[in-house]
Amino acid sequence: MDGGAGRRGGDVYHAVVRRNLRKSFGEVNRGNYGAIVRQFAPEAEHWFSGRHALSGARRSGEQIQRWYDRLAEVMPDLRFEVKKVVAKGWPWDTVAFAEWVDHLTDREGNRYSNQGVHVVRIKWGRITELHIYCDTELLERVLEKIGGQGVGEAVAEPVGEPGPWGS
Repeated sequence: MDGGAGRRGGDVYHAVVRRNLRKSFGEVNRGNYGAIVRQFAPEAEHWFSGRHALSGARRSGEQIQRWYDRLAEVMPDLRFEVKKVVAKGWPWDTVAFAEWVDHLTDREGNRYSNQGVHVVRIKWGRITELHIYCDTELLERVLEKIGGQGVGEAVAEPVGEPGPWGS
């Protein structure tokens, strides 16, 4: 048996995963959050680090949809620049990492940028876990600023369950 054949197959699969993840960030950049929500498995976990309106855990499609609705309202011009994507594993248990820089503008025209990582677990083409890590102190300040500009969702309680630190 050719030991390289399996490796080449894995390389092709990982290339597809990386391409699809970059495409997903493109959908976010276009504001097409429905395309993102449809990628989640019914039992998926969507989790964001920190202690702010976007933090906590969501474990249902309805909560995940509400989170993306909030994101669209709070940061309507959010754009991601993907720096690096790595994928490991097989179709039944894939982990991918996407390193990114984001850009957004508040209601007064002030520009902000953050950087972070998405950790994504995929099983048979569906997202089963999405964990988002970034500079949460910076994000908290930006959300407070946007909240002060009249966007209540920017300072609301998290959608879903709060993180382990409580609400």
